[in-house]
Amino acid sequence: MTFYAVGSDLAALAGSLRSELRPIYEPLPGFRGLLVLEKPGDRSHVIALTLWDDEESLLASEKIADAFADQITHAAGNAVARNIYSVFGSIGIGE
Repeated sequence: MTFYAVGSDLAALAGSLRSELRPIYEPLPGFRGLLVLEKPGDRSHVIALTLWDDEESLLASEKIADAFADQITHAAGNAVARNIYSVFGSIGIGE
């Protein structure tokens, strides 16, 4: 997911990530982690990446991702873009 948020919105979203997403995602089969990146500014650019063992596990989590994207849209006041990527290559991750 990628979206923009102002400082106060971002603080609330970060708290939501910590409290709500961990217990939802961690028990799911194939879940490997969540990484949230922020490019600070007047409107912070945020990228949230979930990592999965395989496409089947990812697709099983889509309803959760849809609900969280709706929550972000409501809190940040703008749309969330969502994309699915395959790993093309990596160094030092999962080796």
